[in-house]
Amino acid sequence: MKIAFHNRQRKLELDSEELLADYAALTEGLSENLLKRPPSWLPKKDLQAIFARGSLSVAIVSDRTIRQINKEWRSINKATDVLSFPLELVEPPSLAFDVPPEMAEMLEDDPNQWIVGEIIISAEKAVAQAEQYGHSARREMAFLFVHGCLHVLGFDHMSKAEEKEMFGRQTEILTLAGFKRDP
Repeated sequence: MKIAFHNRQRKLELDSEELLADYAALTEGLSENLLKRPPSWLPKKDLQAIFARGSLSVAIVSDRTIRQINKEWRSINKATDVLSFPLELVEPPSLAFDVPPEMAEMLEDDPNQWIVGEIIISAEKAVAQAEQYGHSARREMAFLFVHGCLHVLGFDHMSKAEEKEMFGRQTEILTLAGFKRDP
């Protein structure tokens, strides 16, 4: 899965290349985990397509921005750590035959781009939570990315069973990518 990474905040200095490399490694772990044990609502062939041809937009923002988005989309007027917006989990038909060549240039780099979802992470919340939990901000950003990805793919934690499934997978994926939680 391709990752379109955007650092949209200016308060904290982030190593965007390091984050993008981490997110690529975490996506590999996510793929391995989900293809080994696909969830009941997402067939393996759809997962294979998502990881082979899908794109994910990831934006790192300020508390102020995530608060505005949270208020607009969830009617919750407070900053949160991560928001996930699933867009299209089934690969859409190709646009190549529907778009005249002169219009294709006006589209993004790839007129057939398939955006699976969007993840928005608050850099400020990530840093504060890293301090609270006693691990690095890099590890917290990795956790929030995986958490957001799982939400995009349909996982939730509203019930105890859902929480156990989602959080178990998060731990496995983070461990696969080398982000073990400190004792």
